[in-house]
Amino acid sequence: MRPEQTNDVIGPAEDIRRAILDDIEDLLALDHRVTAGDMQRVSDIRDHVENGHCHVHSESDHLDGYVVVLPRHFLGRDFVDLLIVAPSARRCGIGRKLLGAVLGMEGTSQVFTSSNRSNTPMRGLLRQQGWQLSGELDGLDAGDPEMFFFAWRTAPMNWDTGGDQAINTVRTER
Repeated sequence: MRPEQTNDVIGPAEDIRRAILDDIEDLLALDHRVTAGDMQRVSDIRDHVENGHCHVHSESDHLDGYVVVLPRHFLGRDFVDLLIVAPSARRCGIGRKLLGAVLGMEGTSQVFTSSNRSNTPMRGLLRQQGWQLSGELDGLDAGDPEMFFFAWRTAPMNWDTGGDQAINTVRTER
């Protein structure tokens, strides 16, 4: 089924689901790079939604955060490429829920992400959620090294679509 035709709920509180094409405008509005005119980011977000790599946190009638997970993108392991939460919704647990959802999704047993050293809120969230520092890479952003983190997937949470069968499984490759 194409992503725009499904409403796969993957979060325990039914507030995290796969993004659909109708979400794209709201996703773009959340991203400061898009609002600053980064047209490549606009194209990337559209591609992520179309390919089913984007999951959103929604409450009531609006989206307040999203995560993009690229399968096997980083040395054969899944990679959290973007984690964005609306400024008005930060420090409310949305980033934590989105990262938790990532670890409950089917995919490689190890998941990586990265953050600039200057992004202390993201680094704090990762540390709080048990992600481990893997290393740093200099030279991408002058004076602001990229820090790489990883977490192991455990048994998936029992999130389902209303039936008895969980929609998420984890491969046990290490």
